[in-house]
Amino acid sequence: MVQLRLGTTKVDITPGHPVPLSGFASRGNRVFERIASRLFVRTFVFEQTAADGSIDRALLLSADLLFWSNESVRKLRSQIQERYGIPAERTILHATHTHSGPSVSEQTIGLGVPDQAYLAGLERSLMDSIDLAIRNIEPVTVYRGTGSCEIGVNRRELRQGQIILGRNSQGLVDNEVNAIVFATNQGRHKALLVHYTCHPTLTDANAVSSEFCGHAMDVLEQRMQHDETVCAYLQGCCGDINPYGSKNAGFDGDTAISKLGEVLAEAVLALLADGLHKQAYAPFDAAQVVDKLPFARLPDKDELMRLAAEEVEQSPWRLLASRYLKNPDLLKAYAPFEVTRFRVAKNLTLAAMNAEMVVSYGLFMKSLGVGLIPLAYSNGMIGYVTTAKQLEEGGYEPHDSVPYFGNPAPFDENVEEKVLRMLKKLFASPNGGEHADE
Repeated sequence: MVQLRLGTTKVDITPGHPVPLSGFASRGNRVFERIASRLFVRTFVFEQTAADGSIDRALLLSADLLFWSNESVRKLRSQIQERYGIPAERTILHATHTHSGPSVSEQTIGLGVPDQAYLAGLERSLMDSIDLAIRNIEPVTVYRGTGSCEIGVNRRELRQGQIILGRNSQGLVDNEVNAIVFATNQGRHKALLVHYTCHPTLTDANAVSSEFCGHAMDVLEQRMQHDETVCAYLQGCCGDINPYGSKNAGFDGDTAISKLGEVLAEAVLALLADGLHKQAYAPFDAAQVVDKLPFARLPDKDELMRLAAEEVEQSPWRLLASRYLKNPDLLKAYAPFEVTRFRVAKNLTLAAMNAEMVVSYGLFMKSLGVGLIPLAYSNGMIGYVTTAKQLEEGGYEPHDSVPYFGNPAPFDENVEEKVLRMLKKLFASPNGGEHADE
């Protein structure tokens, strides 16, 4: 009988010494002051026997980081393929997008300076985690349940004619929560993947934290039937979705993290109690596409010199302009947008993207076929990919965030059309996302 096999592991990646955190420019590149909760990388090595008798493998990992840097992804993919034979199109390096993890990218501006010793240790931990996961590979059956969890709210609020980071109760959200269980032949829950769509931004304290998504996984691992179940959070297209727990709601910080983490965990436990649906076996199917997303314009030298002379010394635009003046080759007219498709079971396909995708893209992808799981913050980062309407409206995601990602300008207004066309081509097919009548 042909079966899916799975190996899992969970490795601590909490910094061993104070380093700058990423996620909020307000921290001013200072090293963290305390550890509120520990950070982990949770690793899943999938394995099948191909028709010719060879072993096929694929890799998914979820790390408590803001995102993986483009530099690290290039390096790690090469090492993973060389050591384990897992190609890039079957490798998903995912991040939960916690805003209280170590800075890892040289590309970002004002979001913390990476500590090279930590980066080296992080890369070793990742490779060690794959080794450990391979050692416990065993046959599994896949089960899935879908429910709802209402802890997210659209944050693009129109106030006095401007779009601000607020609370838009009429805006798009994605309340769907997916629970995917991998059970051994003995019925033991070897792994649980939880997919939801919400920014982990409940605290801007200068403290290490895995945020509400990490707390939810801690709760689930403590309350699952088997102590060794590895529970991992998979982040959706949450670019414009914030958690409703905030100072405005009367609680924030560690209290909000605990409360909302438990709300998410309870929603998942309810799904497990109701019973999950078995997912039929299917051979691995993987594909990867990359296309150029053009920026609206490029600044000329005069504009860069003007920006570099701004009075505010730590202005992100001033810092970015100075970078471009020192290294003109860094100024590119486009960003490489990458989408990776990996089918785990018949009606279960992971769709990973290297960007901060707003929620409308996630909803669009789910409409293309049964079983698509959209993952943003995967395999690198190019910044926010918003809609054409959002570009026109302005606000943080399409405009104000631009320099923090090291980008020269907002994306072109035609990017939405290009991205939708790209996604539809990759996923609107029998292998990309199964349809209900199959």
